[in-house]
Formats: sequence, C-alpha cells, structure tokens
Amino acid sequence: MAHLYNSDILSLIFIDVFQSSASSMLPLRSVNRAWFDVAGSTPQLWTRLILNRKSDFTNLDYARFYLKKSGALPIDVYITLPDDVDANAIGGLTALLRDQASRFRSFDLRVRIHDQLEDIISSIGHNRPAPLLEKLVLKIQQCTESGVVTEFLSLPTAFTPSPRLAHIELPGWPLPKIFPHLPTITSFTIDSMPFDSVALGEIMSFLDSTPSLQHFVFKGQDDFSYNVASELTFPHIISLPDLLTADVSAPGSGADLLRAMNAPGLTDARLDGFREHHFEGRWEESLTEPLSATVRRLSARSPNLRRLVLEHTEFHAPLEDYALIFSGAGFPQLEELALIGTDIDDRALLAASGGSSSLKRVTLRECEKITGTGLLGFVRGRSSDFSLTVQGCSNVTRQDIVALSTIVKVNFQ
Repeated sequence: MAHLYNSDILSLIFIDVFQSSASSMLPLRSVNRAWFDVAGSTPQLWTRLILNRKSDFTNLDYARFYLKKSGALPIDVYITLPDDVDANAIGGLTALLRDQASRFRSFDLRVRIHDQLEDIISSIGHNRPAPLLEKLVLKIQQCTESGVVTEFLSLPTAFTPSPRLAHIELPGWPLPKIFPHLPTITSFTIDSMPFDSVALGEIMSFLDSTPSLQHFVFKGQDDFSYNVASELTFPHIISLPDLLTADVSAPGSGADLLRAMNAPGLTDARLDGFREHHFEGRWEESLTEPLSATVRRLSARSPNLRRLVLEHTEFHAPLEDYALIFSGAGFPQLEELALIGTDIDDRALLAASGGSSSLKRVTLRECEKITGTGLLGFVRGRSSDFSLTVQGCSNVTRQDIVALSTIVKVNFQ
C-alpha cells in the first residue's frame, strides 16, 4: 500500500511544483483534489493529532479539523508546549481536548516545568473517563527541585477510570504520594530524575500497585539514595511475578529498587552505571557493595534470567561476582552477557573458563583490563557456535582475534 502523507506536507509539495512547472498544473491540481477527497473521507488518516507549534495553541482550527475528520475513532494525542506559549493561556485547547478524553488511545505531553504539567493534566484529564487509553507519557525538560514541589497532585484523578492503560511513563520527581491499584499496567518508565532527590517510597508504592508489570525502566542520575531502601537488607519485597525486563541505573536507586524486587520470571536485566559527570574515585565501597548485592539478589530470585547487560559498573569483589555470573549455578539459564566499560580483567575471565554451558553470546566493549591471554583462556572448551564480540578493548590485538577465531565465532571492531 502506498504511504499516505499528512495533508499539509502534500499541499506544500504541490505548491512548490506549481511554482516551478506550469505545464504540470492541471494534472497536479487533479491529483491534489483527488487526494483531498480520499483523505477527507478516510477517518483513519486523522487519528494522530500532533500539537507542537505556537499556532496550534492559539488557533484551534487545526485541532478541530483533525478531531472532526477522525470521526468517532480512537485518537493519539501528542502535545509539546513551545517555549513561547504559556500553559495558562491555552484554556481553549485544553477544553476542546477535555471533551475528547473518552477517545484518547494514547496521550503524550511534554512541557518545560512541573507546574505546566499539573495545569494541563488537571485541565484535560481531571475526573474524565478514558476507557480507550492504553499509553500515557508525561515528560518535563527541567528537573524539579525537591524543595520546590513535593507531590504530583493532579495525576491520581486524571483520566479515571482507564481500564485499558498498559504503559505509563513519568518524570522521576515529584510523584503522587498514593497510587490506586493498577492491575492493567504492564510497562512503567521513569526518568527526568533530579540528582538530589529520589522518590523511592512513592516508586515502591507504584510498583506494589502494578502486579501485572512486565517491563520496568528507571533512569536516575543519582549515585546514592536517601531512602531506607538503599540498605542491603531492606526487608520490603516487591512481588512482580510477571516482570520480564528491567533496565535500571546502577549504582543508586535503580539498583536499590531491583534488589527489592522478587521477579522469578525476569529474563532480561540491564544495570547502567554510566554518569555524564564521571569523577575519579566515584566507585568507592559504598557503591560497589550495593551493586554486588544486587547481582547476588538477582541470582537468587530470578533463575530464568537469559540476558544480562552491565554497563560502566564496578564490583565490590570482582573475582567472586564475575564467577557467580559466569557459573551455571549463579544464572543457570543465562544465554547472553554484555559487559561495557566494566572492571572485568584477565583474572576474572580465566576463572570463568569452562563456566556456564548455557552461555551462547558474550560482548566485551571498552573493557580496558582484558587482553588476548584472558580471552583465550575464557573461550577454551566452549563449543564452536559460541559467539564472542570484542569492541574497543584497547589491549586486544588483531593477532589475538585470529587466535580466538580458531576456537569460537568472533566479531571484532
């Protein structure tokens, strides 16, 4: 089927052609008229409403046109508030959308600051049923200081009820103090986290209310936590029997949350230790010990893990921790392991020689402490279909790769 473009784009194309080629004017007019006739009578072409220009907020004709042309079909609404538009001056648009909340299939709102988020969500969604809503995405450009705002007041009463809501994406601060039971949520992403505050209590409350959660993403910037959940023996356990994937920042609150989860069905986990403002000495004992504890907890509670990614992480006891990861006893179902900018070295690789028989693919990227000697010891005894990828490891040479290629499949970059 031919790709159908937005009417505004096609109109601009036709206008440009008219101006440059007079001989094509009649056939192009005919095509343009036919396209508009078809588009105007095809509601499916008008169900994606994107509002991101100043004129979209000051002149309601554009939004009204889309809402009319889409008929009674479910609609996907994407709003990005321009810098030169005041959230208090768009009452006409929010009132228009408020009356359409029952048609929302997805609602994506991006603003500069939290107050704008509160105003718009309250104006459009307060006590409005959203029976078709499946995806809710709320983003702010500037992280909210913890001393300025402490609670997301409008969210608990927005778009209620929404019995189909499956995916929700929220800024990390602030969050509602209390969440209702959310049995339909299967995907939860949290980002835009300020460095100095993490609403761990609220996040844990949300996770406790989502028993069907399958995918969890947490992107904080903190190296630490002010909450009791940062303790390695934190007694509260979040039961997530359906959780399949977890992508969290670690160390810090992401690892703390993952350590509190009981997720026996987890198959894919990523611990991301990258920080934009990395400083020397960052990986002190108070950070390496929680990371090691998190991996040990994963081993005990998530025996079905098949893929593990560690990125820019350092362990408290590297030899013991990597031995646990590579051993069949630690992760008996592990098939794929990626280590990116981690502290793994030749000793850990050699100690893992002849480890887990389930392991099929290993990626080592920007791991400066490994050499060809360690890799050769690691791959000996593995099957010929074992796959090893080496990228940007400065102490591994092409000659090492040639030797490795005689034993296993190697991808070298």
